[in-house]
Amino acid sequence: MDDNVKEKLEAIWPEVIGAVITKRDGKVNLCPINYQATSTIYETPLSICIGLGNTGYTLETILKTQQFTYAYPSREQLKDILYCGTVSGRDVDKLANTSLGFSNSETVESPLLKDAVLNYECVVRHSYNAGQFTIVIGEIKRVVGSNRSNLDKIYALGGTRYGVIKGMDILQEGRA
Repeated sequence: MDDNVKEKLEAIWPEVIGAVITKRDGKVNLCPINYQATSTIYETPLSICIGLGNTGYTLETILKTQQFTYAYPSREQLKDILYCGTVSGRDVDKLANTSLGFSNSETVESPLLKDAVLNYECVVRHSYNAGQFTIVIGEIKRVVGSNRSNLDKIYALGGTRYGVIKGMDILQEGRA
C-alpha cells in the first residue's frame, strides 16, 4: 500500500457524527458512529446504512431486537456523545454519566435523542458481515425533526478534532 495513505485519507474529513440508540431489556444504550449513509427521498423504502464493530454491544442488541434509532446529535451534546464512545454499554450504564435526555419513539422501542438535530426510527432490513464490522441496513419508519439548524450537527475533523460547519456555499441549484 502507498506510504502516504494516511495523509491521503485525511481528505475524507469532515464526517458527520451520528448516534445509534438501542433498547434491550429496558436498558437504553447509545453508540456514536461516523459511518452512515442515508437514502434520498426519491428512493423507497427510505433507508440508512450504518457500520458497527462485530464485537460491540450495540450491534449485538440491534441484531437481537431488529430495531434502532439513529440521531444526529447537536453541538451541545458533543462531550456526552464522545464519552459514550469510550465505554461499552455491555459493562457500564454510560448514559447515567451524561446529561443526555430521551423521549419515547412511536414505531420502535429505542427512544429518540432529545435536543438532536434529527432522529430516525428504524427497523433492520438487512445485515452484512464485512469482516471486522457489520453493515446494517435499516428502513426508516419515521423521521423526527427539530427546530435546530442542520448546521448544528457535529463532525469528526480527523484525529481527535471535532467541530461544526459554520456555513454553506451553494455551488449550484438543481441538476441541470
